[in-house]
Amino acid sequence: MILEPPAGPYPVGATTFILPVRPAKVIGTAGVRTESGEIAPALRLEEVSFTAYYPASHSTTGERSRWLDWLPRYALPLAESVRGYSRFTGISQFLLWPLFFLFGSCIQVPALLKVSPLRTNRSPSMDPVPESMGQSMSQAPWPLIIFSHGLGGGATTYSKLCTHLASSGKVVLAMEHRDGTSPISRPRSERTGELSSQLYIPSDQVVWSGSENLNGFQDRRLAFRAEQIEFRKREIYLAYSAFRKLVMTGERGDLQTMDELSLDWEPWTGGWVRCHEGVTLMGHSFGGATVFALLTELSPKADDVSHIPVSRNIILDPWLEPLASPGPVPIIDPRLKSKHHKTLVINSESFTLWQDHFRRLKEVVPAWPESTLVTVVGAKHMSFSDIPFLTPIPIRDRAARPIINVIKTLALSFLDDTLPEVIRDLHKRKLEIKSDRSWFLAKKPKRRLVGQPGDAVIHRWGFDADIDNQGATETK
Repeated sequence: MILEPPAGPYPVGATTFILPVRPAKVIGTAGVRTESGEIAPALRLEEVSFTAYYPASHSTTGERSRWLDWLPRYALPLAESVRGYSRFTGISQFLLWPLFFLFGSCIQVPALLKVSPLRTNRSPSMDPVPESMGQSMSQAPWPLIIFSHGLGGGATTYSKLCTHLASSGKVVLAMEHRDGTSPISRPRSERTGELSSQLYIPSDQVVWSGSENLNGFQDRRLAFRAEQIEFRKREIYLAYSAFRKLVMTGERGDLQTMDELSLDWEPWTGGWVRCHEGVTLMGHSFGGATVFALLTELSPKADDVSHIPVSRNIILDPWLEPLASPGPVPIIDPRLKSKHHKTLVINSESFTLWQDHFRRLKEVVPAWPESTLVTVVGAKHMSFSDIPFLTPIPIRDRAARPIINVIKTLALSFLDDTLPEVIRDLHKRKLEIKSDRSWFLAKKPKRRLVGQPGDAVIHRWGFDADIDNQGATETK
């Protein structure tokens, strides 16, 4: 089963890269108990992994190409995936096995492996560009986006978003964080050189020595999440630095491919991606917290990785609890032409109805003057991912498609500087909450937003253009 292909003019390629970290680095002080009963560091950075989604060269997309598997299959038995998702969800492996064997293992992402990227500096005669994109698109490097996933996610979990952006002329580096937030990953051990299974780490199973200050948190679970954010920041710096060197100078260093493909490295060089400026950070949930944390420290502390020249942020349903309060607040970087990053925050209905959390979010977002905060009516926390589309059509939520279409449209228009025009055309409404007693077994009414799935509530509009044509904007 192949997920619905993106609607953009370009075919999409996907290549998964790994970067060994030598020597390995221990981040934080949290520990985990091994199967032998020993206490080992919970966050040991031995390898960075990310999947690049990119516009693919038409001349290399042929019958011999194959699709990217949604479940990671490289050196990863299906049983290990079942074990990892069982650890994350708390559902018995016995119950998960039929779903994974009969359905989950067959899902593929509409992105082709073993294809070269479309070099935008080639002439149309060498690699034609669709007429709808215009001749100018064949000359400029593709914009770069770095995507950070949420708890239980991975490099393919948001493939509908990532392939949509790639098919529209962007390059997306989707991280597979090795911080114990993915259900399963297979890093190669520095000590043994062997692949080992790293399962999801429940925060309540983390071991502390008792002498730590818990990163300023009284809740040990949030203290561990704070250390995971530090780990993620390091991964993103290293991934960006390695990819930039490859694209700009052709220097591969220790960068490898995960998929055992005989990759032609030459098309990856030559400055075909805009890495030196205008980078976009994008993340969902815990990945949204990661983006906010990065924005308070755009320059890494270590000297062996590159500064990330961020100019835009797309933050999806951010989870703020792992971030110290008050804040976060932006750090003004004198190296950037723009003193503030343009920021788009898209919230689900469920996170907007989380009153205390949403109150804090509305206090945080205005710290970025050019920022917009939108809620998509009917959206759930998982609506930003592929999860709603993994179920068979007869039982799939019919609202999933219009909701993800609005999310994709908002994200792409924000990147293309057409957000005001798109917002004007959306069906907007004010924030109104109703009590729903439609389920007769409910102990108390469920709170919902008034409106149809895909309607937009504009809580903050941080741009000059006036879009308040229905009186639906709360603040300006």
